[in-house]
Amino acid sequence: MKKYLLLLTGIAAAVMVGAPFATGMMAEKHYRTMIQASLFEPALQLESLNFEQGIFSSQATTFIKVTDLTLRRALIDKLGKDENGNVGLLVHHHISHGPVIFGTGKGIDFAMARATHQIAYNGPAGNSAGQESGKAADLFRIDTRLYFDGSQTVGIESREILAGSSKSTTTVMPLSATFTTDKNYRMLKGDGDWKGMVSENGRGEKVSASDIRFKLDMEKSGELWLGSVLFNQHSITFSSPKTSLQIEGLEFKHQSSVSGSERLVGSASELSIQQLATATNRFGPGEMILAITNVPATALERLNALRAQAMNTPSPQRDFALQAATIEAFGLLPELLSHGIVIDMERLYLNTPGGDFIGHFRFSLPKSNPASLMNIPWLKSIIALDAGFSLPAPLVPEATMKSRIQPLLERGYLKMDGGVLKADIQMRDGILTVNDKVMALPY
Repeated sequence: MKKYLLLLTGIAAAVMVGAPFATGMMAEKHYRTMIQASLFEPALQLESLNFEQGIFSSQATTFIKVTDLTLRRALIDKLGKDENGNVGLLVHHHISHGPVIFGTGKGIDFAMARATHQIAYNGPAGNSAGQESGKAADLFRIDTRLYFDGSQTVGIESREILAGSSKSTTTVMPLSATFTTDKNYRMLKGDGDWKGMVSENGRGEKVSASDIRFKLDMEKSGELWLGSVLFNQHSITFSSPKTSLQIEGLEFKHQSSVSGSERLVGSASELSIQQLATATNRFGPGEMILAITNVPATALERLNALRAQAMNTPSPQRDFALQAATIEAFGLLPELLSHGIVIDMERLYLNTPGGDFIGHFRFSLPKSNPASLMNIPWLKSIIALDAGFSLPAPLVPEATMKSRIQPLLERGYLKMDGGVLKADIQMRDGILTVNDKVMALPY
């Protein structure tokens, strides 16, 4: 019995020493693979400055070089470049091979490995953290924890960043975010808090945003990320010597899912604001509720693939690639519409100084053969449309009222009811009516 205990003790000791060493070997292999893969990236290239592997921890330094010309020019203008003319980020990695024990605020947790990445800009902006030493301060700190089930948690922290040139200055406030994913990268959860940013130029133009929060819970179905997203923002302001615009209490909610053997995607979105203010008027509150159902996932996946392919094209040819992808995407339109798509804007509302603007919109098609949807007369005959709106007349400029609105009122396509412009729009069997009056279609 004692021999077996000694044998088990020896195996346990070997695992305790060997597991961290094996983790270090895997970390270095992954690191080298990542560096090699970056050679094919059009915008960024990774250069390994060093990698020191130990038994219980490893150290590495990476330079992320910006090679995209457009991005380089933008960074040089805002953040500068180093004495050698390089533009990029310097990343210091520290990898604890594990097992790792750490506190969570709710107790003690264990992880298989942990890595921290301290990221600094290599130009003058890296020295703008107020450090008397003159050494580049970390712009970001990323803390990654790999658990025994293969899941990962990534925490991101950033400090206040000041970037400027002779023409403009930008201050980016601190960011804090946490993301969790499973071992197969098919699940993603996250939440974050960004204090905002302020950007202004010598012409008196200013953009500012404050207190931005987000939360997401997503799963991957095929090549689509579906789930819930919540985004809210305290305020965003655009101002210049001539005008100003401020949005307060912006909130966006989105939920999406896939169902059935045909993998049809449905989504529901809500957008709301507490107030929208210009130099002369205040609007709000307001909201929009939108649902889209019966969209084939395969067509959406092909759209995403087209966009990704275009975006991965080197910058000199990227604009042409995006135009070509847009043209090709139009060819997917019949497939997108063929499974009985429904677009339902249940509510569109905005309180205004002249009264409430209210609208709704519902568009649907029956399930059809994609090829038949290329036949315009047939497409017209199957469209079902129900829409309407009411708009306070004081919101319409006087010149527009005389030149455009008055003729529509005379023909009955608009109605005036107590100082409110109203329209009811219907389409059935290929016939479009506005306020019960037939309106000719171009095709």
